[in-house]
Amino acid sequence: MNIRKTQRKNKTGQVINWPSHDEYFTIEELKASNPHMLTTTSSDITLRVRLSKAISENVVAEIGQKNSGKGRPLKVYTMMPVKQTSINKASTDGISVNVPSITPIMEISTQPMPSVNPTMSPVESVPAVV
Repeated sequence: MNIRKTQRKNKTGQVINWPSHDEYFTIEELKASNPHMLTTTSSDITLRVRLSKAISENVVAEIGQKNSGKGRPLKVYTMMPVKQTSINKASTDGISVNVPSITPIMEISTQPMPSVNPTMSPVESVPAVV
């Protein structure tokens, strides 16, 4: 059976299920949570292109690499803004985190923000110069 280009399933309208902001992930974990993004031959090229686009749009950040002992190390990602909890989890799991390349790191404080009361002063009229 010959399938024409117009009869193939179009992957442009697919939505990626991104992990939460407190977790880090690899491309393998992203493939496991998004099986609908794989092609009929189980290729993940569409998912890799979407991940690359998300990195360039500052939606996802690369935080380090995970050495598996053989071959290339796996790159580790997290959602932007990068939270300290995801970096701490990655560090405790033995992932070499590259902190200086991650900008900015966001910390959320549990303390309330101080309120600012603006003061208004009347504007004096300035005589016009003729």
